[in-house]
Amino acid sequence: MGSVALPSTFDVLLRNANVNGDYICDIGIQGGIITAIGMHLQAFEDTEVIDCEYAVVTPGGVDGHVHLSQDRSPRAKEAGYVAADTITTGTRSAVAGGTTTVLLFAEQSRGESVATQVANYHVVARELGSYADYGFHTIITDPTTKVLEEELPVLARSGGITSMKLFLTYKHMRLSDAQFLRALAAARSLDMVALVHAENGDLVDFFTEQLEELGLTQTQYKAVAHPASAEAEAVNRAVTFSSVMDTPMLIVHVSVQESMTVIRRAQTSLRPVFAETCPQYLLLGKKRLSEEHFCGAKYICSPPLRSDPEDVEAIWRGIVNGTFTIFSSDHCPYRFNDPQGKQLGLTHHHDGSITERFTQVPNGLPGVETRLPLLFSEGVLKRKCISVKRFVELTSENPAKLYGLYPKKGTIQIGSDADIVIWHPLSTFVPRRLVHDRDLHDNCDYSPYEGIEFWNWPQRTLLRGKTVFLDGQIVAKNGVGQFVPRQGCGMPYIKRMEGEWDVLNAAV
Repeated sequence: MGSVALPSTFDVLLRNANVNGDYICDIGIQGGIITAIGMHLQAFEDTEVIDCEYAVVTPGGVDGHVHLSQDRSPRAKEAGYVAADTITTGTRSAVAGGTTTVLLFAEQSRGESVATQVANYHVVARELGSYADYGFHTIITDPTTKVLEEELPVLARSGGITSMKLFLTYKHMRLSDAQFLRALAAARSLDMVALVHAENGDLVDFFTEQLEELGLTQTQYKAVAHPASAEAEAVNRAVTFSSVMDTPMLIVHVSVQESMTVIRRAQTSLRPVFAETCPQYLLLGKKRLSEEHFCGAKYICSPPLRSDPEDVEAIWRGIVNGTFTIFSSDHCPYRFNDPQGKQLGLTHHHDGSITERFTQVPNGLPGVETRLPLLFSEGVLKRKCISVKRFVELTSENPAKLYGLYPKKGTIQIGSDADIVIWHPLSTFVPRRLVHDRDLHDNCDYSPYEGIEFWNWPQRTLLRGKTVFLDGQIVAKNGVGQFVPRQGCGMPYIKRMEGEWDVLNAAV
């Protein structure tokens, strides 16, 4: 057998790294790339040597569901809300929690060009700067022939954007079944993955209207307006369409057991269906929506928080057994004490009375910084229901594969970007309860996870070999993050080649 030539030098050398909690090694980094993995690698005169002290070391997190600077659409401007986080502040928060790559959303409003919106978000990202590497999903609300046949092919084949998000709810965004099918056909032809917000919009609208007629508009009624059946029905419809079209589909922010049952059945039939859930559905219950002094508005998101213990345990089972492909934050923050944030849900009357309207509260919770520490602490350390390897799959490896970033991102192997998280050694980390103003780096004014005890937290985050976060402090300059073009859907699935859509294509 021939010998393997090692690099002549390293910029950075990690010693005593417990990679994915599986094996101890040194990691050599040159030019932002992992170039060597082994024992007793040689440090050179200019090499920065970092002793990991046998702490767990994982790939930088890949968060495929992050909303930043997303208040520029006509819809947002009409509603009057302002997002808490820009691309700058949101990615600053991301790297402080061990996430080194985020995928943002370029939203098309009806009548607009998707390509123009993507170009606009590129400009915003360049002007504001990013602490993390980033890419874009397209949000398609108006799938015209021009969008599907002219704009998307350019974005997918040369623009590095290989995913679209489609909505089955919200009047200003949801697609008809016919539009949905056309978008899925385009996604399949371009090797794109379709992300779907699956709630039955008509059912949600009906319940909301009934509640408003009864004057039941306080924040706790958000959960009533979005029943579990609205999600389950839309998930079933989306999965059916995905199966017919043989298009890779990710059902985002799954929150109930009924949805999981549909998804699991499709997966066992080898349909190209993937699933995502988020921390709020594991750790927060709908009783939070009833908090006094309008504080329930802090927890308004869609789908809403659930409180059925069976649902919560079902989500944890899906985390363990592989039903969930990825674990994302769905970071979509609005400040609580802000007239253009959550306070939009309050109407002040001339007589001094105040009316709460959950329909006017911006949907979304902050969470990009707490995503990795929450799952590591709750799943790996407290419940001990998942291994570090499974943690890495959910938070880094699988999203990188699904979104066409692997193996550049999402793994610690030779040739990959040196995006690395060094956790605190368990023997020295003192568990602590989260305090927003002390611990977090976003631009929101609260965290829904305040008060939860964390059993570990990233000690150091490296982005392409450069330390960007260390011991609670951001140590990099803004602008170190780069746009990362992506390939097509990288998750393996079997193309059936005998479905209705295949037969139709073969006949043309």
